[in-house]
Amino acid sequence: MSKNIFYNDLHIHTNRSFCSPREVVPETYAPFCEEEGIKIIGISNHVYPTDMIEAHGFPGETSLSRLASLKDELVEAEKNTGIKYLFGCELDNFKVAGGPFIKPEESDIFDYMLFPASHILNWPHMFSDYDLHDPNVIRRLTIDQFIAACELDYPVPVGICHPLYPICSNDQKEIVDGISDSCMKELFSMAKERDYSIEIHACLYRNGTPLNEEGLSETYLRVLAAAKDCGCKFHFGSDAHAPGAFVGVHDKLRRAAEILGITADDIWEIAK
Repeated sequence: MSKNIFYNDLHIHTNRSFCSPREVVPETYAPFCEEEGIKIIGISNHVYPTDMIEAHGFPGETSLSRLASLKDELVEAEKNTGIKYLFGCELDNFKVAGGPFIKPEESDIFDYMLFPASHILNWPHMFSDYDLHDPNVIRRLTIDQFIAACELDYPVPVGICHPLYPICSNDQKEIVDGISDSCMKELFSMAKERDYSIEIHACLYRNGTPLNEEGLSETYLRVLAAAKDCGCKFHFGSDAHAPGAFVGVHDKLRRAAEILGITADDIWEIAK
């Protein structure tokens, strides 16, 4: 598949995410973009509550200011590299915490936002009332989180990242395969109604489910096929936290798009 058709990666982290190495900045990925066929990079760092930011040794920073200071870096990176940089974030929505850590009225500084619907085991204290060892519980929470994301009302473009992918679970295949076709149709119809983009994510080939002869997960091809059947738009996301997770990724994601019959017309407008 031509790299000129699908050339975006809107799920990339830098050192504003605590799980990314301190030396990783927006320009870190630029030397690898030609090789990967990437022309648009979306930096979408995790959003943390202010008290967590302070606990990591950044006093005086807030959920918003932690990311807002990155905008100037993106302008410089685009000027220095010729690659288009978009400013996004990966924003969780936990009802027990009062909702997302950035409110709709604060979001207009972003070009787009990604909502993960499956960060259950990443934030176990947010789900302390549940048995997180039970795959059935993780499945139910993942579905509930997806629905909660679709109930949000933000004025900027929104996408769902690693859709229905239970991060950090050892039971990924069991959890996802247990979601019925009718349930997937209901979920992705909600996303379509909200004009949410769905991410073609590296969970297609990472460990957790068996891979087919092309090195892709049939479990997640099924998820994306359901989104395609519902008319959703798509973007690509390596979820890279450093170049090692960026290089060698994108042809696999493009191959999945080709198998699913996704065309340029199916790509999220902001990712073109």
